[in-house]
Amino acid sequence: MKKQITHLTLVEAMLKKSEIVSRLCGHGGCRLWPLAILFISLMLQLFGSSMAFTLPLPFGYSSLSIKNLLNSVLLSSNANLAGGGRNLKSDVLEDASLITPKLIRKYGYPSETHTVFTKDGYILEMHRIPKKGAQPVLLMHGILDTSATWVLMGPKSGLGYVLSDLGYDVWMGNARGNRYSKNHTSLNSDYVEFWDFTFHEMGKYDLPANIDYILANTGYDQLHYIGHSQGTAVFWVLCSEQPQYTQKILSMHALAPIAYIADMKSPLFRTLVLFLDFFTAASRMLRITEFMPNTKFLVDHSQLVCHDNAMTQEVCSNILFLVAGYNSEQLNKTMLPVMLSHTPSGASIKQLEHFGQLMKSGHFRKFDRGYLRNQLEYNRMTPPDYDLSKVKVPVALYYSMNDMLVSTTGVDRLARELPQVIDKYLVPMEQFNHLDFLWAIDVKTLVYNRLIRNLRRVENFKLKHANKGLQNMATAGVAISNNNLQKMHALATASNNTPNTLPLTNANANANINLNA
Repeated sequence: MKKQITHLTLVEAMLKKSEIVSRLCGHGGCRLWPLAILFISLMLQLFGSSMAFTLPLPFGYSSLSIKNLLNSVLLSSNANLAGGGRNLKSDVLEDASLITPKLIRKYGYPSETHTVFTKDGYILEMHRIPKKGAQPVLLMHGILDTSATWVLMGPKSGLGYVLSDLGYDVWMGNARGNRYSKNHTSLNSDYVEFWDFTFHEMGKYDLPANIDYILANTGYDQLHYIGHSQGTAVFWVLCSEQPQYTQKILSMHALAPIAYIADMKSPLFRTLVLFLDFFTAASRMLRITEFMPNTKFLVDHSQLVCHDNAMTQEVCSNILFLVAGYNSEQLNKTMLPVMLSHTPSGASIKQLEHFGQLMKSGHFRKFDRGYLRNQLEYNRMTPPDYDLSKVKVPVALYYSMNDMLVSTTGVDRLARELPQVIDKYLVPMEQFNHLDFLWAIDVKTLVYNRLIRNLRRVENFKLKHANKGLQNMATAGVAISNNNLQKMHALATASNNTPNTLPLTNANANANINLNA
């Protein structure tokens, strides 16, 4: 018969071992057991909180009991430091729990939620900070992320708010499979078939649906596109697969651009590549299709173990550093509960597999299905590379030295293959990392001011030559209605009369960019 131990007696037993703990870890107290507890939490989260399984402990706890135990232990461990483990600033605690639209409204901005249907049946949710009649901008997040990433740091540094304050109509997409886009016209997200996608389908189906929806609802012919990480990769896929969409893009701004990632430095993803074949086989055998979904368990424990007074806060920050690169100077640790409550937010296992293939092959190419299926799908033994020469829009690249997921050599290669790079900007901070493009304390000064200048450059360039086109039409005696006159000025999309070049701002650039090629 198994011995029954209550949560309370277990906690008391642990606390009574203080003398042993002191000998093992020093008088400052041991910090190893919270790491073990957090590891168990992450393992539970990794496979989703809905899985019914019992860990082989000496006493029979269900996964729900384990969560309760973790709550008890962590609350007790932080009691002296945090007044019971819940001494959180009210805004931080609330922001960690709010969905994107409510988060936007909380800070006094208007918010809209829009539903978009893709050609292959996925139902996507877009969030908007509306500015009627203003130039639309589409923001697209990276893997395991959501629309919240553009606003969760608040009005002073969240890019969604910054752009809205400047007069833009801000639209924030959500990729299929994240917490906001887990619906389908015929498939349930519990079905294996629902998760049969990579970032390829996001570029081929999701982005066209989002772009068409935005332009149809705003009356504009073009929009600005800003992507982070995977949000840049899906854009390259869109232009390669459906180059006609380049006519609908005013400019593209790539934060931490993903394409060539063979020399990615992240130990987590390097390990993924090392065991890629095993990882793929195991996930298919066990029918694991979703990776790190967003759950109430994740939200609750992020708030609990990552707040300012928690002894485990350093663990939370080091998890981010392990993935993205170390930069404690730019990490607002107070906001860790908010960051880790909204992210991770779910992805397909097949997405990870595709990125693993890119790392292993050194190519930026379609999903490798194996020799036989490649022959059937692509009419060749290996998957074809995406054609970056078709990305015929003004592109600005923003990258950093300490990005564990994007190397400078990978960005250099990408810049050489893109036909219309208008800026290639290396962030002037050696420790700036992959997530700093979204959440750094000084991100507005270090990155967004440069991005905004590039937005204005493209708009002014188009407007200047639209005005020249109007003058030529007036000289020729062509009648122009007031409505059309206003639209041509506001939209600045009279590209037929646009000259061939837009000067580069990057000091290392050595050529002008052909806008009409």
